[in-house]
Amino acid sequence: MYSFIGNPAGKKSMNVNMVRESFLGFFSDTHKIIKPYPIVPRWREDVLLVNASIYDFQPHVTSGLVKPPGNPLVMSQPCIRMDDVDSVGFTGRHLTSFEMLCHDSFNYSGNHVYWKNETVSYCFNFFTRAIGIDGKLISFKEKPWSGGGNAGAALEVFVKGLELATLVFMDLKVDPEGQFDVDGEKYSKMPLEVVDTGYGLERIAWVTMGSSTVYDAVFPDVIKFVKEHSGVNFADSEEMAKVTISGVSETYLSQSAESDDLIRYLRNAYIISDHSRSLVHLLKDYVIPSNVKVGYLERMLLRRIFRAADIINFTGNIMDIMKMHIAALSGIIEDFPYQFAEDVIAGEREKFQKNIVEGKAEVLRLLKKKKGIENEDLQLLYDSSGMPPDLVREIASSQNVTVEIPKDFHSLIAARHKIGQKSGEGNIEIYPEIKTRPLYYDDTHIYDFNALVLFSSKNKIIPNQTAFYPTGGGQPNDLGYFVYKGRNVQVTNVEKKGEAIVHTLESPVDKGSRIIGHIDIERRRRLMVHHSSTHLILGVMREYLGEQVWQAGAQKGVESSRIDISYNRKLTDEDISEIEKRCLKAIMENRKIKASFMDWNKATEKYGFRLFEGGVPLSSKLRVVEIEGIDIEGCGGTHLSNTGEIGIIKIISAESIQEGIQRIIFCAGKSALDYIQANYSQLDQIRKATRITSEDISQGVQKLAQENIDLRKKLELYIKTQAESLYESSVESTIGQHRWNIIKGNIEQEVYQFLIKYIMSKNSNFVIMNEEALTCSVISSDPSMVKELLNIVSHESQVKPSRFSKIELNRDQFAEFLKILK
Repeated sequence: MYSFIGNPAGKKSMNVNMVRESFLGFFSDTHKIIKPYPIVPRWREDVLLVNASIYDFQPHVTSGLVKPPGNPLVMSQPCIRMDDVDSVGFTGRHLTSFEMLCHDSFNYSGNHVYWKNETVSYCFNFFTRAIGIDGKLISFKEKPWSGGGNAGAALEVFVKGLELATLVFMDLKVDPEGQFDVDGEKYSKMPLEVVDTGYGLERIAWVTMGSSTVYDAVFPDVIKFVKEHSGVNFADSEEMAKVTISGVSETYLSQSAESDDLIRYLRNAYIISDHSRSLVHLLKDYVIPSNVKVGYLERMLLRRIFRAADIINFTGNIMDIMKMHIAALSGIIEDFPYQFAEDVIAGEREKFQKNIVEGKAEVLRLLKKKKGIENEDLQLLYDSSGMPPDLVREIASSQNVTVEIPKDFHSLIAARHKIGQKSGEGNIEIYPEIKTRPLYYDDTHIYDFNALVLFSSKNKIIPNQTAFYPTGGGQPNDLGYFVYKGRNVQVTNVEKKGEAIVHTLESPVDKGSRIIGHIDIERRRRLMVHHSSTHLILGVMREYLGEQVWQAGAQKGVESSRIDISYNRKLTDEDISEIEKRCLKAIMENRKIKASFMDWNKATEKYGFRLFEGGVPLSSKLRVVEIEGIDIEGCGGTHLSNTGEIGIIKIISAESIQEGIQRIIFCAGKSALDYIQANYSQLDQIRKATRITSEDISQGVQKLAQENIDLRKKLELYIKTQAESLYESSVESTIGQHRWNIIKGNIEQEVYQFLIKYIMSKNSNFVIMNEEALTCSVISSDPSMVKELLNIVSHESQVKPSRFSKIELNRDQFAEFLKILK
C-alpha cells in the first residue's frame, strides 16, 4: 500500500529535471559525472535495450578487462523495459521508459573506493539532505540480486511503501563450476567488487508530489494535451488514485459501465503519454520499425499508441506530443532527428490502418475454420497482421465467440523477440592458453615469416607468431602454406581462440617444429581492398543518406562483398550512382587509412558508439580504423594504407532483405575490373549476335525487344485467327447417340493449344483429329460422352471420365477412325 499519494514525502514538490539536477549535484564533488549512454546498446550483442545503468558497463568493465570511465562515477541513464508493458496505464506506477540514477564504484585489489557502508550512507544522506525526506520514513530491505551474468547482495530502499532505489553489491559472476548459488544458477567470485546502484528518477519525483499516478508526476502537460485533443470524457484523478493505491488493475473496475469506460479512456491516455516518451529515445537512436529485434519493440509501442488513440478518438498529432517530451528531456536528448521521426510515424500509421482492415478479414476467416481463438492465435494475428487483441475480442464477440486475453499479452510478445542465449556448440575443442603474436597488425604487407610451433594436435597447430589473418569481423581467413621438412603444407582454416591463433592444416606438423609461412598474396590483397571499401561505402552512405544509416552486417569476399545497412527505403538507381561517384572522389583524393589501438573509454569518448558497427570485441583495447574525414570504426581486419589503393568500386546490386535493412553487394579493385570486363564481354557478344551497330547498345536492345513484342502480338493474332477459323469450319457428325463437331487437318502446336482452350470456354462437343501429330482430342461438357467416344476410337474400357482427353493413335487407327467420322 502506498501512503504517499495525497501525502507526499520530501521538503518540496520536485519534477524530474529538479530531481536529476539534485542527484548529479549531490555527488558531483566526489564522483565523475558521466553522460548517458544510448538506449540501444551498440556495445553489446546480447541485449536489445538498456534495462539498467549497469548495462553500460557489462561485460567489459565488470569483467575487469576495461577500466570504468570514472571511479566512482555518477550518471542518469535512460532505460526501456518491455516486461511490464501491459501494466502501463493500469497500475498507475509502471513506465516503459525511465531514467536510472546511479552512483557506482569499482573496487579492485589494491584500489578500494567504497563498498556497503559508504553506499548506504550516500543513499541515506541524498534522500534526507538533497530531497528532504524524513529519515524515519526510509526503510531498507535485503535480498539477492542477479542480472547480465553477475550477482550479489542487494538492499531495496522504500519510502512510504514505494521502492525508490536498489543498492547492489556485485561480486559474483556466472560460472557453471562456481561455489555460490543465486536463484538456481552457479556463480564464482569476480576479480573486482562493484557497487551498482539504481535510483528511480521518476519515482523520486512522484513521491515528492504525491500525485495519483506516476504519469501525473512525470508528464502532466502531455496528459493534459492528450485529453484536450480527444473525443471522450475521462475519470478524475481521485478515481485513479484508488486504483494506484490498491495496486490492482482491471479487477478494480466494479462500479458501473460508465465508470469503467471513464477509467479505460484515462488508461489509454496514459498509454499514449508513456509510449510516446519511449519512442523519443528509440527514434533518437534511429531505430527503424521492423518485425525483428529492437525494431519490433518500437513497432509494438507504435501499434499500442495508434490503438489507444483510436479508442479515445484522439485527433492531435503524435509528433506534437513527442516534442513536448523532448523539451522536458532537454538535459538528456540532443539533436533529435525530427524528419526521420515524422517519416517513421506516418509510415507506421498507414501500415497499421491497412493491417486493421486486412486483419479483420483474417479474424473472420479464422472463426470460420475453428470455434474459438486461443492465445497462440492472438499472438500470430498480432505478429502477422498487427491486430490488437482487444479488437480481435470485439470481432469475435460479434460472432458470439468469447476470447480470453492474457493480462501480460504484450509482454509475452516482447519476450518472443528478445535475443536468445546462444546454444553451446558440441565437441568444443579446448586449447592451451598460448599467445600468438599477430604479425598482420605489425604490417599487412608481411607475406612470409618464420614461426615456432608451440602446440600441435592432429592437423591443428598454434605457432608463436603468424601473418595468417584468422576469420573475424566478416573477413574470411587467409590461405597459403607452411614449409615443413622441405614440403608445402596447405593452410585450410585459421581461427582465433582467446589469444591463440589456431591453424588447420592439410597434414600434421609436430610441436617444436620451426616452419616458414607463406600467405596467398592475391587473396589477402583482394580481401584488404574489399574490407577498406566496406568502410568507405558505409561512411559515404551515412554522409549521403543520413545518420540513420548503421551497419547491420557485412561479409567480405575475394570476388565480391556485401554490407547490410539500416535504412527505411530501397535505394534507387540514382542513389547507387551517387554513392559510386562519392566513393570514386574519395579514392582519387587518396585519403589516409590509419589503424591504431586505443583505450576503450578514450575511444568511445572521442568517437562515440559508432565504433561498434562492425562488432564488439571483448578486450581492454579497441583497434580503431579511420578513413580520413569519412569513417571511423572499431575493426580487427586487415586494411590498405590509403583509399587510392582501392582503385574503383562497383555496386553490383542493392535490395531490401527485410524491413528497414538494405543489402548492398559490391566489388572493388581487381575484382571490380574483372566484373566490368566480364559484363563488357557479354555486351560485346550481344552486340555481335544482334548485329547492333549503334553506339548505344541499350537503345538497340530495347528496339529489338520491342520488335520481338510486336512480332509476338502478330503471332498471337495469327494463332487466334487460325483457331477461330478451324472452329467455324467444323463439320457436324453423329457418332453413337450424340452429335459432334469434327475438326480435321494438320494443326500447329500453338494453334492446337489455343483451340482447346477456346472450345472448352464454349461448352461444345468437339473431336479434333490432328493429322500432323496423329492424335485424337475429345472435348465435351459431359465427361461420360468423352469416355464413350474414346472407347469407340481406342476400343478400351478403362478410360477415365473427363471434360477433355487426348490419345495418340498409329496411322491405321487414325485412318480407321476417320472413316467412322465420315
